[in-house]
Amino acid sequence: MTRAAIAGMILTVCTLMAEAAPPGRAITVEHAVPFGQIQGKLILYADYLVFVDEAQPADSFVAPKSSIESLTADGAMITVQLKAAVRNRSGEVRRLSFRALDGDPGPVTSWYGSGGGAAPAPAAQASAQPVPEGAKVFPASHNHRIGSCSGRLLITADRVSYESTDSVSHSRRWELKQIRDISLPNPYEINIRAFGESNYKLRLDGSGMDPQTYKEVVDRIAAARALK
Repeated sequence: MTRAAIAGMILTVCTLMAEAAPPGRAITVEHAVPFGQIQGKLILYADYLVFVDEAQPADSFVAPKSSIESLTADGAMITVQLKAAVRNRSGEVRRLSFRALDGDPGPVTSWYGSGGGAAPAPAAQASAQPVPEGAKVFPASHNHRIGSCSGRLLITADRVSYESTDSVSHSRRWELKQIRDISLPNPYEINIRAFGESNYKLRLDGSGMDPQTYKEVVDRIAAARALK
């Protein structure tokens, strides 16, 4: 899609908003960016997902359904992984995080599952994101300078993810080949550092991670990087 086409689409959607979009086609959201939250609306316009930045409309963006690699919901949180980057206020990004202010991400997950794009996860409309077959899941938390958030550490055959349930901007997703270092000082603490990023420390709740699982993760990362 050309820049002109994107601009035209955004203009069309903004006009639609002014005329009151049909119920379920415009969702008021907060869009998480590194420096905070952006207020706006997600518009479900044909086969396009459009975010309208209310304060800075020029930084609105469009994602064709065909460019969406995955779209999942966890409670009010909506996470979109794109095949190609879009540009928001923070620059070009491929991972988008939103919070539906009415608490219902259903219209977005229903739109994504209606055809024209990749199939969503089987339980994408459920309040909890499904766990891929064979994945390992650990209750986890992440400390901030002020406060903390909780969620889960998810380890699959090709990636490691931290999915925060109450602070979506602190969620992270790394392909195995992107991970430079990983360490487990004790069963209840794991450090993950991707190339070009600072260390990301998580506390593992419950019984923590056993040495065998940690070794499996290290071996997977080594194998993925060897094929990079």
